[in-house]
Amino acid sequence: MAHLIKQEQDKHLKFVLNQPEEVLIEFCKLAIDYINNGINEKKCTAASKNLETTFDTVKSCVEALVCLLIDCTKLHITEEDFRSLGTLNFSPEQIAILWQFVSSKRTLVETILKQSADNELHFRDLEWRLEAKVASRALHRQTTPVIAMKLHLDSEVVNEHKEKLDQESTVAAGETRKEVLLQTDPTSLVHLIQVLEQALIDSKTHRVRNFVKSFQK
Repeated sequence: MAHLIKQEQDKHLKFVLNQPEEVLIEFCKLAIDYINNGINEKKCTAASKNLETTFDTVKSCVEALVCLLIDCTKLHITEEDFRSLGTLNFSPEQIAILWQFVSSKRTLVETILKQSADNELHFRDLEWRLEAKVASRALHRQTTPVIAMKLHLDSEVVNEHKEKLDQESTVAAGETRKEVLLQTDPTSLVHLIQVLEQALIDSKTHRVRNFVKSFQK
């Protein structure tokens, strides 16, 4: 559990955890409000004045709590796992407050995550072409060719064959599809390919597979 809290997130949480327990409870309420309605600038400003700190500090603490809630929900963290926060110098009282916050809003977050996943765009097809200028003596430098790409994305997981794309009606396609146009130079494209290839290699490691399995439970 402790490894889920990133260094930057831990720094923001430490601020609120150095406050009285009543303040932690109020910050949990602000985090719930954040999930439902976005950041409440009025309440965050009032909290920053009461605690004699900045608005950004309060906002970062609230966002850190929201991240904690989302991560715990995604990974189905149990109460026993949650108690390991004690290794990060969280007091038993603070852990109890945070667990109440996490467990009480788990269903809400699961619903939001499911809705987000339903609208997630997936890769379906790629078109590309090489764009280059014809050589000319008027140019004083060598031109760099540009690779233009069109990504076909779809929120519906279907057959990825290109002929399938052409056969479906335009009206139905507009509801789920999106096209993204990109341009890049050869050097950047090579770097992008190397990063993606390394990501594919990393995805086959036991560490990543175990992490992915925890999301699929």
